[in-house]
Amino acid sequence: MVSQEEIEKAEKYFKNVISVGEIIALRELKALGINNPEEVISKLMEMGVIEKGEGCYNLVRKRSE
Repeated sequence: MVSQEEIEKAEKYFKNVISVGEIIALRELKALGINNPEEVISKLMEMGVIEKGEGCYNLVRKRSE
């Protein structure tokens, strides 16, 4: 199960890097103390915070309407 603290750490990470390769993201999230980065990444995608590109994850920018 993903903790709120892990989600917040990962969200902050992606806001700083904006776009990052899949392997690097997993390594760096583990280094931040996130036990199951794959699950956290899935949760962030469900929340609409990040999206998966070709071999990378990208921060979703909010569109101004």
